[in-house]
Order: sequence, then C-alpha cells, then structure tokens
Amino acid sequence: MQCHLYSSLACAAAVLLRPTQCVRAKLIPDDWSQADSHSNHSPRFLRNPHRLSDQRSAAHRLSALQLQGRVVAVDYYTSYPAQLASLPKVSDANGKYNVEQIVALKPDLVLSWGGETKAYDQQLKTLGLDVVDLPITNFSGVLQQILLVGRLTDTEGTAVSLVSQLLLQINQVKAAVAGTTASRVLLEVDDSTPGKPYVFGGGSFGDELLQDANGSNIFHDDTSGGGYPQVTDEAIITANPQVVILTEDPAYGGDPAQVYKRPNWGSIDALKLHQVYRINVNIMQHPSQRLVQGLRCLAQLLHPEKFSGALPGYCSGTA
Repeated sequence: MQCHLYSSLACAAAVLLRPTQCVRAKLIPDDWSQADSHSNHSPRFLRNPHRLSDQRSAAHRLSALQLQGRVVAVDYYTSYPAQLASLPKVSDANGKYNVEQIVALKPDLVLSWGGETKAYDQQLKTLGLDVVDLPITNFSGVLQQILLVGRLTDTEGTAVSLVSQLLLQINQVKAAVAGTTASRVLLEVDDSTPGKPYVFGGGSFGDELLQDANGSNIFHDDTSGGGYPQVTDEAIITANPQVVILTEDPAYGGDPAQVYKRPNWGSIDALKLHQVYRINVNIMQHPSQRLVQGLRCLAQLLHPEKFSGALPGYCSGTA
C-alpha cells in the first residue's frame, strides 16, 4: 500500500511523550477495546507528558488537547498545525521509521495508528517502550479515540469538553439537513491510478460523515479494502452520482477541472449539473476532530439552502 493512497489514512506514525512521572492505571477504557497496547510492563497513564512524535491524525488530536508544546517530532506527512509540521521527522516518505531516533527521544509512551507500524511497534516494545496503536475507525470511533488519548495523556477533562462540543456541532448539522432529499454521491479518496480510483465505502468514516450530511454514498454497500475500495470508472458511470466530491490532493486527482476531462464521464449527472467539488484533504482524510468540519462542508455542499452564508473557508483550504 503506498503512503499517498489515503494521504494519511494508511500512513501511520508514532507519538512519543517526554519522560515524566507516570500514574499506573488501566490503559484502555471499559468501552474502548480496539486500541492495541504493547508493553514490557503494566501500561500507564501519563501525568503531564512532554515528549511526543506523531502522525497526521494524531497531530490533530494532540493539538486539540493543547499538547503541541510537548511534541518533539512528527512523521513525514504531518502538515498541520504549523507548530507541529515544523518539528523533526521520525519517518520518511516511504513510511520507514527511524527507531534509533525514536528511542533517543526517551518517550514515556508511543502512540501509533492504523496497525501499519506493527513491526516498528514490536521493535520499540522490545527496547522497553510503551506502545499503543489506535486503529483506523469510523467517525464515532474517532470521538472515542479522542477520549482515550485524553486519558493516556492526563488531559481527560479537556478531551471530555472537546467531545461534548463536537457532538453539539454534529447534532446541529444533522438537524439542519433532516428531511432533505439525499443525493447520490461519489466520495473519492484517490485517483492516482487513472480509471481505478479509491473511494470511501461502507464502514469508513467518510461513509458515516456522508450519512450524517444526508447524502447517499453510491459505494455504501462496498466494504472491501477495509471500507476504502478501489473501484472502476465503469462502476461510477453506472451508479451515476448526482454529486462528485474529491477529498484528495490535486496531485492525486483532487482537481475538479480535471474530472470533466476523465474519459466517458460526460454522461454522469454530477458533471451535467456542474456539481463536482473538492474538500480540503486535511479535514476529510485525517480521522481527527476536524472531521466535524468535514461534515459541515459536506452538508452545505449537498444542501446549501439549509445554511446561511458562504461555505466556510476551511472547506477549500490547504491547512
């Protein structure tokens, strides 16, 4: 699997925390069993952790919990927020991690993501580090993971407050679009292989976002690829979406103007109706609290009559 495939969906990294006094405790919340912990001793919650290195979605969560100042390194693909993007990298563009560099940072805790770094996790475990892997999950699971990271980093109060705010925003969007007609939507992830794009399928957080925005995912029934199936142009043309939404960087197909040049796509309703859009990859492909912004963008693109004012700037932004 190439790292650019999902931008950050598949490229995992580590989160390292500065050495500090730690509180021995149960690592995984009673209602959260998906996180995978690896440790040579009892897992720990951290009191005021200080040294971290992380991957894109983890960076978003850590910044939301006001932990930026304790991060000392990030993965190659971390580009937001700026304070973290400027830090040293512990991986390269091919997803190779520098174990020696990570160990030298002397972390209390290593957080990895998506099960993509199991070999590195095992190496770090063998070297005596605590490692917790946060799995790829759906939209609801992202909120659970924010609470888990809050518990792990002794910022549970901040995490609970954040999740409460996010749930309020989610419910406001869902209420706004309630009772509207659901358009057929193609929610694209990557078109770097012409004619065989990757899309958000059933079980993915993108599919759940689309449901909350009252859109009908044309690939909702396709759960292959862990919810991110690779489909064909023919399948898309047959499904005839009324709206096409690109979530990838322009380098990987996320350019609405180029969609109109794709072979045989001219018969698709979305192109006839000029309803081809792009949403900022940083809020649509990174499973973090910013998915709530993605929900707002989706809902307003699909049901503009239900929202006052222009589309928020973050929808088309690059940060």
